[in-house]
Amino acid sequence: MDPRFDPRFVSLSPWDDPAAWLAVAQQFQRSFTMEFIFYAVGVLLLWLGLHVLLRRRLAHRLIGAWPQGRDMRREAMYSLTSMMVFAATSLVVFAGVIAGRIEIDADPTQHGWWWAVLSLPALILWHDAYFYATHRLLHTPWWFRHVHGLHHRSRHPSPWAAYAFHPIEALINGLYVPLALLVVPLPGIVLFAAGIHQIVRNAHGHAAVEVMPRGFIRHWLGGRFTTTTHHHLHHEFAQGNYGLWFTWWDRWLGTERADYFTRFEQVTRSRVEGDVAERPGLSMM
Repeated sequence: MDPRFDPRFVSLSPWDDPAAWLAVAQQFQRSFTMEFIFYAVGVLLLWLGLHVLLRRRLAHRLIGAWPQGRDMRREAMYSLTSMMVFAATSLVVFAGVIAGRIEIDADPTQHGWWWAVLSLPALILWHDAYFYATHRLLHTPWWFRHVHGLHHRSRHPSPWAAYAFHPIEALINGLYVPLALLVVPLPGIVLFAAGIHQIVRNAHGHAAVEVMPRGFIRHWLGGRFTTTTHHHLHHEFAQGNYGLWFTWWDRWLGTERADYFTRFEQVTRSRVEGDVAERPGLSMM
């Protein structure tokens, strides 16, 4: 018999290879587990600290209103589906590595110390620019009505809203890493650090209370970073303050809310000032 027609000699395509599907399933499981751990630990610690243990102490720094339990349950549910989408996008990276199109370095100095040092800031800057552009798109009428409006159901969000996206929005948000890797190699430790940075800053942005010190946003350096108040105003009004990690895109393109500085100063006043302001007929001397 001609070996070409003997089933024993017919090689399986990747689509028919059980080992390939097992590798895909294992990659999905690893990615989802990592996303879940980052989310569960980061969000839980922030929520317990700010909304439970320090709730009374930080009440004067509440930006709008405390999030409701039903909202937090919805936020957690949609965050769970987003983590599944993020895990699925990791399969794009997985396939790219196997095909030799994407490079993730185990040794962070493989492309020199300069890249080991600059790659994390470069990835964060890219993420910030990518998010601003896609966020503006998501606020156009069709995208907001059918996709992004789900995230804005939380007018007063909690840290659990960090990943509370429509699956399509989660896919858009999750593509920033594969797109970066298609252009430049990145160390594995940088991707790990970016994941931690993303969940911590994202949960902090939805924290409902402002923890940064008074005058922070007027400082030459502090004013470059978004705060909880910055993003909370975006949720309250669904307009303006589209930035993710930094304020410069909003300032350059004229989309920073005019009430941002005033609102930040209001919520960062001392408890004594807050008590006096709430008592009629009294004013600070």
